[in-house]
Amino acid sequence: MLFGDLVQAVWGDEPPAKPLPALRTLMRRLRQSTEDEIVTDVSGYRLVARAPGPSQLPADLPDFVGREAELAALSAMDAPVVVITGPPGVGKTSLAIRLAHRIRDRFPDGQLHVNLRGFATGPAVTVEQALGRFLRALGVPPAKVPLDREEQVELYRSKLRGRRVLVVLDNATEVGPLVPGVEGCTAIVTSRNELAGQVRLDVLADDEAGALLDRMKIGGSPEDRAELIRLCANLPLALRIAGAHLADRLLPDYLADLRGDGRLDALEIEGDAAVRAAFDLSFKALPDDARRLFGLLSVHPGGDFDLPDTAVLAESSLEDSAELVGVLVRAGLVQQAGERFHLHDLIRLFASEQVGAEGPPAVRRLLSFYLDTARHASDLAATPIKRLDPLPLDVTGRRFANSEEAQEWLDAKRSTLVAAVAAAPHPFASHLADSLRGYLVYGAYRPELDVVLAAGLASARAAGDVDGEIAMLNGRGQLHLIRGAYSDALEAFGRAADLATSDFMRAVLLSNMGSVKREIGDLTGALADLEEALRLSPGEPPLYITVLFNLGTVLGARAELRKAIGYLEEAVRLGEEHGFKIKVAVARESIGIARLELGQYEEGRRHLEAALAGYQEANAAEPVPNVLVNLADIAVATGDDEHARTLASRALEAARQIAAVRVEVEALIVLGDLGAAVELANRINYPLGRHKAQLVLARHDVELARELVRDVRDSGDLLMESKALLVLAEATGDAAIAKEALELAKVREQSAVVAGAEAFLSAQPPANGGSTSS
Repeated sequence: MLFGDLVQAVWGDEPPAKPLPALRTLMRRLRQSTEDEIVTDVSGYRLVARAPGPSQLPADLPDFVGREAELAALSAMDAPVVVITGPPGVGKTSLAIRLAHRIRDRFPDGQLHVNLRGFATGPAVTVEQALGRFLRALGVPPAKVPLDREEQVELYRSKLRGRRVLVVLDNATEVGPLVPGVEGCTAIVTSRNELAGQVRLDVLADDEAGALLDRMKIGGSPEDRAELIRLCANLPLALRIAGAHLADRLLPDYLADLRGDGRLDALEIEGDAAVRAAFDLSFKALPDDARRLFGLLSVHPGGDFDLPDTAVLAESSLEDSAELVGVLVRAGLVQQAGERFHLHDLIRLFASEQVGAEGPPAVRRLLSFYLDTARHASDLAATPIKRLDPLPLDVTGRRFANSEEAQEWLDAKRSTLVAAVAAAPHPFASHLADSLRGYLVYGAYRPELDVVLAAGLASARAAGDVDGEIAMLNGRGQLHLIRGAYSDALEAFGRAADLATSDFMRAVLLSNMGSVKREIGDLTGALADLEEALRLSPGEPPLYITVLFNLGTVLGARAELRKAIGYLEEAVRLGEEHGFKIKVAVARESIGIARLELGQYEEGRRHLEAALAGYQEANAAEPVPNVLVNLADIAVATGDDEHARTLASRALEAARQIAAVRVEVEALIVLGDLGAAVELANRINYPLGRHKAQLVLARHDVELARELVRDVRDSGDLLMESKALLVLAEATGDAAIAKEALELAKVREQSAVVAGAEAFLSAQPPANGGSTSS
């Protein structure tokens, strides 16, 4: 819809005096509740239909029986939280999933599900991890997922507000922040703990247990079936294990074995004992190699596993593993969902009692497999980074033909790999965290990155592993830098630098510290760190090129544009020589920006277009919006306003896809939405963006122009200073201020400002203000 048409549609024949600012205000208010549904394009605002909601419910159990009274009562509940509690093996999860499927049509905006593993032997899923998964499922780009729990909860609830979404929280230890707390949304919670508002689930009634046996096609006399139900304590889990075991056995023989367990007493039997008894009989009936694999599966750290995992644990081929897992599935000890498998928490506990001395070597094999595979996959799927020296490994990992295959594996195994870091002994925890760091940074999986770095750091410190501690502190510094927590980033990098024992690692950390100081305006400190890093990094081409680039950007911010270009061109030369395509593209982009400041527009465009082509060739989406908005700036400078708006619109849409909020500010400026640009720049604390917008707004606002000059000088932004002074001169008509702007621009070779100041001064009347007469 065109802007003019939209004004007509909203206000009819009586629009406000200033319809476009009023329309922008209206759009800003709408975006607060429907941010992902209104897109600015070249001609106006485009409404985008809401994407389909998440659909995360697991499949319903085909042999679910009974519980009709509970289902009827739970279905009739009109409450924001439905809590189902009970002992292990009683069927809480099955009931919750059946209930969710029964009422899902009440929630047209989707269903969310997470197994929090609150009672599992391995690591539980943290609230932050679960919220991160939910937010991504609700359409939040990974880079927009906050790291702080309170911010996550606030965003989670804002995304649910106005929607009807069902949330299933399985195996929770408490009713906490994952509950939506939003009108129209409902949470179904299962737990072994006593929780407020609970529906306490009892064992199956005799007729329901009998119906389950019928569903599993378990025959026998009424007396034998009744005894089986009693000996299984009417627990669905125990009955399913028994039923699987009876597929090729007679019920009387099975009962004789079950009675032979001295622990079982018909009057004293409890849930765990019943499951254990059924488990023991099924376990003893397994072939030796299936028994061995079953015990080994208990050491797997994740919520589920696949056939390659089982092959590594059992030291067998994929074919043999598939056959053995099939045996365990048919025995009712392993549950299958597609190509994934998992153990009930109670069964996993029993399995852990069977593994014995084979457990630690199996853990080491699996961690070796994950570490080697993750290292290889991360190098393909993300920009390669300097890592800890490789460990000697027991197992070689998988190899991938291309980055797409590597990315697919990492995405599929992400939650398992995070759990593996949290559970891994030293030195695997810090090394696996280090191998995942590039992928998690590149994919913007910040909650997961926080978890693995914290676990890796704790492991390294406990073992006195200085190199591991340095790597984890470096990673945490990068995470803080991504978040904009600059003081925390400097602290982490500084602590790591104090520990560094090699020139190379110290150079890495100094380069990172220089980048942080550049962001906070400490250009003198940034220059000192980077010059020292450059001195320490010869002989290390990837690092040396990075330091050259960082130096170039700092010199550019110091208005030493020619010197900056010299460093950046050297980075391009070395990058091309060593085949570092991404580094070449990054350096070319900065050269293009410097050429733009110098007024060398065609040269700047050439470098920016080369950078764009380099990023696209490398499938690097994150830098693209910034290149587009800089190309838009060149189009504005050369008078091609229509092309500038096209480029800025592309940049805006791409920036919103990956949460590149600073680029969003810059694009809004080119598109003329200056109020929105200032508001957004203030919200994210981006003074440069605010200043760029104010350069336009202050042309007819003297007080804003004066404030802009003060702010720019306080920030130390030398390139912006001459521009702000010229705007102040234009707003006040003061030639002296224009001359000051002209002198600064000449020194800094800012040709556009020079031309603007000279044009302003040439239009001023002579100093004496008079005219001659004859």
